[in-house]
Amino acid sequence: MIGRRLPQVFFALSTLALVVLIAAVYKASTPQWKHCQREFFQLEAQGEPNAVTKAAVLATPPQIHQVMLTGLQRVDRCTTCHLGVDDPTMKNAPEPFRYHAGLGPHVPSKFGCTICHGGQGLATDKDAAHGNVPFWQTPLLSREYIRASCGRCHKEGDVPGVPELTEGRHLFETQGCRGCHKLNGVGGSIGPDLTEEGANRRSPEWLERHFLTPNEVSAGSAMPNFHFTREQARALTYYMLSLTNEDMGTYYSSLRLIPSPEYGRQLFVEKNCIVCHSVGGVGSKTGPDLFGVTKRHSPGWLDEQLVNPQQVYPGSSMPEYDLETNARKAIVSFMATATPDDAQQIISHREKPLSTEEVAIEAGRRDFARFGCAGCHGTELQGGVPNPNAQGGQVPSLLHLSDDYTKEEVIAVIRNGRAAPLDNPKGPTPPLYMPSWKQLLSDEDIHQVVEFLWSKQQKSTESW
Repeated sequence: MIGRRLPQVFFALSTLALVVLIAAVYKASTPQWKHCQREFFQLEAQGEPNAVTKAAVLATPPQIHQVMLTGLQRVDRCTTCHLGVDDPTMKNAPEPFRYHAGLGPHVPSKFGCTICHGGQGLATDKDAAHGNVPFWQTPLLSREYIRASCGRCHKEGDVPGVPELTEGRHLFETQGCRGCHKLNGVGGSIGPDLTEEGANRRSPEWLERHFLTPNEVSAGSAMPNFHFTREQARALTYYMLSLTNEDMGTYYSSLRLIPSPEYGRQLFVEKNCIVCHSVGGVGSKTGPDLFGVTKRHSPGWLDEQLVNPQQVYPGSSMPEYDLETNARKAIVSFMATATPDDAQQIISHREKPLSTEEVAIEAGRRDFARFGCAGCHGTELQGGVPNPNAQGGQVPSLLHLSDDYTKEEVIAVIRNGRAAPLDNPKGPTPPLYMPSWKQLLSDEDIHQVVEFLWSKQQKSTESW
């Protein structure tokens, strides 16, 4: 019985294989992008004045359109379907044919599409091109967050029209994020390195929820709840999405924000340079006078001084600033034009001139914020961040540090690090601990941080 049915089974399987083969050939010969281009030609033909030109448009053979972006080491084929992006007559056309307004100098032939929008540039299938496939790390960004991509190139200064990026950067630097996270090699190691966070396959929605309720999104996370508002969480999400550490190449780097003396002056104020330096005798005498400094030293020397002051000038108390190339150029540009009047205007916005002791405290406050100490210890040294199985169950306040420790003991803890004392010796290791900072902070920096801590000490209220 079975033997008599074998030819029938073989015939059925052969017929099925033939159908599958025909379907595969048909699908390969009629991909989505060809249907898309035919629709575009029909739309374009509607605007032609006569039958001859309409026929010519409709007879246009379908073909793959691609942009070779050698400076970015990528190839984009997005305009295979998005055919009207640089055609103003298509401003009212339906997607994917609509004109892309507001491009300015970012022409698709030079910049492509994926540099801003994400997605998979080589793909021609819709889902694959939009990055909605397994293992593709940069799917298409939603309309709400597309402007976050501006920060991938424009890393210095404010980006016009994207205030969320400025606010996100500010929150990152002032809320102590570097205490647990590295960014461009600077910061702690309790949490993940964020240098390429924007290149990870984490959706904007996930990031925003993580900033609002970190322990609900990542169970057991050591990240404290900072009680950010939704607007603050959104701004931080913008900033995270901009962090890709992608090499943009010479052409694209040259089109970033051009360093200006005005931007340099802004940085000069933000970094509190007047705390240590004077200009034409106006300002602090701790560091060298900067009046005419660009005539005494080359731009390369000054740039290296901002990057690695100890190497250029051994024994210098100048901190190592985490500044982008154009930011450093802007500061040098300002120093080339700075006058005593500029210094006087900057000082006039300060409450009073700083003494030598106050200069050290101010520098320590700056390092406390810059290296993320506030992330665990609080912006006002109040502590209180949950730390399961540590004594007290949380990071202690530093406001009464001088009651139990000497300055030398605190300096040793900062330099060498310290594990949190256990509440239950048999319990798990507390997620938060004091890392060693001796590789990142100079002895001068550490002493200044301690001076800042001592300036914030409160007298004990206990009495007999």
